[in-house]
Amino acid sequence: MSTPLQPLPLVMTTEEVAAVLRCSVETVERYVHAHELATIRIGRERRFRADDMLDFVASRSTTARTSRNRTRRSKQR
Repeated sequence: MSTPLQPLPLVMTTEEVAAVLRCSVETVERYVHAHELATIRIGRERRFRADDMLDFVASRSTTARTSRNRTRRSKQR
């Protein structure tokens, strides 16, 4: 079952980012504290720009780890 893509809001809450990334709020907070995911302050609240979140996702490695593990396994044999 595929879900239709909807445009992201310009600014999102931690909970919204967690939902988009399909992870927990705690995981989003770890990314923030590790300076991997940028935030902005609006009053006392922390918010995330959609562009910053998309940059974060684009910067993540997708297949390098998988291919590296295959290389190591073949060298061990």
